[in-house]
Amino acid sequence: MHIVIVLPTYNERESVGSTIDGIQKVLPQIKNHTFDILVVDDNSPDGTAEVIKQYIKKYPNIYLLSGQKKGLGAAYVRGFKHAMTKMSADVVFEMDADGQHDPTYLPKFMAEIDNGYDYVIGARYIPGGSVPKEWGIHRKIVSYFGSIFARVVLWMPQLTDFTTGYRATRVKGVLDSVDLDHLLSYKFAYKIHILAQFIEKGAKIKEIPLKFGLREKQQSKASLNTFFESLRVVLILRYRMSQRFIKVCVVGAIGASLQFSGYFILKEIFGSFRGVGVFGIVISEKGIFNAVATEVGIAANFAINNIWTFKDSKISGFFTVIKKFPQFNFFVLGSLVIQAVVLEVGTRITGIDTNFFDFVLISTGILIGLIYNYLVYKKVIWKTKK
Repeated sequence: MHIVIVLPTYNERESVGSTIDGIQKVLPQIKNHTFDILVVDDNSPDGTAEVIKQYIKKYPNIYLLSGQKKGLGAAYVRGFKHAMTKMSADVVFEMDADGQHDPTYLPKFMAEIDNGYDYVIGARYIPGGSVPKEWGIHRKIVSYFGSIFARVVLWMPQLTDFTTGYRATRVKGVLDSVDLDHLLSYKFAYKIHILAQFIEKGAKIKEIPLKFGLREKQQSKASLNTFFESLRVVLILRYRMSQRFIKVCVVGAIGASLQFSGYFILKEIFGSFRGVGVFGIVISEKGIFNAVATEVGIAANFAINNIWTFKDSKISGFFTVIKKFPQFNFFVLGSLVIQAVVLEVGTRITGIDTNFFDFVLISTGILIGLIYNYLVYKKVIWKTKK
């Protein structure tokens, strides 16, 4: 594979050279891959670009991409696009040029990429990882609890470090599948939005322990604005995620209304009907009425979710819909089973046979099945293809 290491720089004249030398020293250890280093400089006034031009003469695998200063995220996006379209990158690295990211970790990142992972993150808050002891207590608190906040609010318990900047990303089906032109931030918090998109796409993600280093020369560029920027992005992402769940709830309510109506209409019309036996198991008339009414609700849910809730991954084409609907039915049978079990068990245990109690039991089954349905919709039926 062809690997491109993207190094964003702004006034890194004093440190970028040693970072490049460190990378070059490690690269021979990584077999079966080719490497280029793309320095994305934001027209640094300290002459960083001139240093890079000297290194280009020294190493044939170094490239310089200059542009206006618009933020860390904007620099990375510029580098990503260049690496994908002009350099035919198969994997792209994000790496600081200031000495905080040790180049000796590069083989560990590539080992996980070779193992099939799409996105490898250098994590500071797992066993084996750390932040510099020289950091002030305020920065440690902001960094650590900031990641916990993102982890909880976005409900991504499988990850521990949302703001680390040392990462490796597979291009095909991962980086080339996300929208880089409409990120919520083009500054430090860009990485949170990109990470959320990768998870949405179903990318295989791996965290490896990272001992985070100190900047070689200058002070850290992190600020209180960085914290609030990250907070803003996390909250907007949570709102967007909640919107989809709220839509699922609304559609579920519509389906439930149809189910309730159908159930009581069937019960009123066929009230004298009695249950049937299947393989020695007696299914009551209530179970049959509820199954028929639920199927009506399922059909409505499929149609409305397809054109509204999951319109960004809409199932289109007559034959595709005809093929997908039975699959939808099959997986959503889990919800039907949940509701039927609640209704049957509730009725048998209590012996109560009133419309109000039926309503309570069916409502309970629907609420339990709602979470199941949402997971099925998101992970199976309308799963976004990588």
